[in-house]
Amino acid sequence: MTTGESARRLGNFAAPRCDLVQSRCAVHMKTKFLLCAILLSSCLTSWAHFPPTITQQNINQIQIGQTTEAELVLLFGTPTTRFVDLARYTAIDWFRSVPPPAQSYIPVIGSCLGGLDIDAQQLTVVLSPGGRVVRYEVHSSLDRLHAATRVTTTTRRQALGSK
Repeated sequence: MTTGESARRLGNFAAPRCDLVQSRCAVHMKTKFLLCAILLSSCLTSWAHFPPTITQQNINQIQIGQTTEAELVLLFGTPTTRFVDLARYTAIDWFRSVPPPAQSYIPVIGSCLGGLDIDAQQLTVVLSPGGRVVRYEVHSSLDRLHAATRVTTTTRRQALGSK
């Protein structure tokens, strides 16, 4: 094989090889773009979904001895935790964190514009074996929420309806 023949053979393969490199670059770029699009969309969907905050208006609707677990779920959404003890009392908790205002994301001065005013909320409700509210407690890191009525403790006899 002469030098000219090998050059022609290489020349024939050289053009497809360049196309192959460009094709790999295009696939690599498309992969990066797709990955960025997926990450961005997942961030936006998780950012857009905030569970409902615990409001004073909803807390005022809790009636000791009357409100049921289903009504609580309608008011506050799915609870964060749910625990049933041996006596069949149910403890349900809702934890919420109110997102900071948009101006808090400004570098350096964001914390001065209210970026540190994040409200963490907790609602704890104890239900009797019959499924009615026995007692509840509300906590807010900014003291914006308070129990609507006096927190009372129902004895086991009262909850079970004994004499």
